[in-house]
This record gives sequence, C-alpha cells and structure tokens, in this order.
Amino acid sequence: MHRRFVSPRAYVQGAGALGDAGTEFDRLDADRAVVLGGDTALATVGDAVSTGLADAGIEVAHTAAGVDRCTDPALDDHVDAATTAGADLVVGVGGGVAMDVATAVADRIGATLAVVPTIASTDAPTSTVAVVYDDAGNFREVRYRDRNPELVLVDTAVVAAAPARFLAYGMGDAIATRFEAEAVAATGGRTDADGESSFAAQALAEEAYGRVREHGPDALAAVRRDAVTPAVERVVEANTLLSGLGFESGGTAGAHAVQIGLTDAGVREPHGLLVGFGTVAELVCRGAGPGTISEVLDLLFDIGLDVTLAELGVGEDGLITVGEVACEHGMDLEPVDATPRRVADAVRTADELIRERRGG
Repeated sequence: MHRRFVSPRAYVQGAGALGDAGTEFDRLDADRAVVLGGDTALATVGDAVSTGLADAGIEVAHTAAGVDRCTDPALDDHVDAATTAGADLVVGVGGGVAMDVATAVADRIGATLAVVPTIASTDAPTSTVAVVYDDAGNFREVRYRDRNPELVLVDTAVVAAAPARFLAYGMGDAIATRFEAEAVAATGGRTDADGESSFAAQALAEEAYGRVREHGPDALAAVRRDAVTPAVERVVEANTLLSGLGFESGGTAGAHAVQIGLTDAGVREPHGLLVGFGTVAELVCRGAGPGTISEVLDLLFDIGLDVTLAELGVGEDGLITVGEVACEHGMDLEPVDATPRRVADAVRTADELIRERRGG
C-alpha cells in the first residue's frame, strides 16, 4: 500500500464568494444541473446559486428542496429525478446531509459535482465520502465517489450568518482529525483515500487543530454578531478544507468510531458534538497523557461542546453496545488493543472527566 493524497479540483472561500459563482460554474463545462439542498439553505442562497448557473449558461433542470436524509430510498428518488432531467452537474447546497446526498447522486449518474456549504459544521464538503443511514437513522455504511468534488464554494458571509453552534460542531470534527490521523499513521492503516496516510494530510490535520485552538473562541464570538473576521476565515478553512483533506488522506479512527457507536445506541445529536466527545474517549482509550486530554477538554468547553452521557441519553447498559459498534468501525486503527470493554470504559471515563470539570 502506498501513500495517497486526494483533494477537490478547486476550493473557493471568502465573504461574497457566491457573487463569483458564475465564473466558477463556467469552469465546470456543464449544460444541465440538478440542485439539491435543505429548505433553509435554498431559501438563503438558492437564488444566488441559480443566478450563477444562469450566468455560466447552465440550465437548472431540476431542484430538490427539503433534503434531510441520506438513505437508500431517498437516494433512489434523487437519482431518478436527476437521470430524468438529463443532468450532467449536481450542485449540493447546505450542510452535511446535502453534501452526502449530492456526492452519492453525482457518483451514481456519473455527473460533475459542485458543493456550496452554507454552514461549516463538518469536514464533508471536500471529500469523496457519502455517509448513508437506514430509515431509523442508524449508520449503515460509507460510500465513495470515484473523485473529489470539482468545486467547493464557501461564502463565509453566509456561514457567519448561520447559528454559531454549527461552526462549533465543525470545530469538534476538526479537533478529532489531528488525533485520528496520528492513530492511522501509527498503525499503518488504510485511509478514506484508499492508501497509507500521507505526510501532507498529517500536517494539515495538525494545522486544523492548531487553528481551532488559537482562533475558535474568537470566531464563535464573531459569528454571534454575523461578522466575518480573520478568525472566522481561519476557522471556516480549518473546519472545511484542512480537516477535510486531513481526514480523507490522513484517516479516521477512534473518535468517529465512538460517534458511530453512540448513533447506533440511539443518540440523535449533531455529528461534531458526538465526535468531540468521541475524541476524549479515544484519547482515554489510547492512554494519552493527562496534559493532552486536559487541553482537548479545555477547548471543547471553550467552544461549548462539552456534553455528558446523561445529556445524550446513554445509560450504563448502552455502553457495551457503543463499544461493540465502535470496534466494528475504526477502533482497530488505534495503536492499542481496543476491545469493546476497553472502549466502554473509555467512554465512561470521558463522561466522568467532563462532569468533574463542570463541578459535579
């Protein structure tokens, strides 16, 4: 197995970037587009996306609003609509679910893919990855497009106008990227890019963590005022580009394994919140030093991502289930013998550390 690094063809970020959408869409050499997005996202930027497509001479052949599930039945419906429309371009608009759906649909119909994130809540936009769930909301599998998006277009003015919690969730995802990349590099595991972890991805993962640590609280304060500041630009890039490249070509491991375990235990909370908690559990399971764990806890508290098992609705009986599922979905990439019991104990300890830090 060789080191493999993948990335989007183009990544464009800045306040007012949607004003240049026509120029960016024109580079894609497409004729007919299907636009997929959530209701809020399309209400916010749908007109700007449509104008950009029109400026590029691309017909909007079909628009699907209300995209809120990435399940096989939902994907089948979107694929049928896109095929009927004769689309050669899929434009995903919104958050993580819209990115997953657009990625999966573009892969199935062989179309070009452009994504327009309206929040910076995950590192999905730059990747080939589509996470598919069953109708009950349980994790089913990860699917991969044969290439990364041809365009990722992030208007930071739009991101800053969204509720601040979404930016915090993205930071939870970005925090995990550093430690998971370290694990996969140490174990020589296979990454989502289908290769060995690259040095570049490890460096980007480290940079993502550093930017969140240095600028995260200031960025949150700014977006609460709907302001775009240098801190916001740095954190949006960390959440989206640096973490996206870092996780895909650096690898995911314990933090996401715990997140999947919590999801399968019935937890229905935002991805980044669960991954942030999972990072603490991952570090405990790995036997990381107390200074490292304390630093991560400080950061999670600073950005409002501290959460307990009681708040997630997970009792003692559910811990072994979390451990079992986690061991099926990435704990083998940790540099320890991670049994279900060891993972369950680490999750319990993570909860105790958070409660102790709160003072009770």
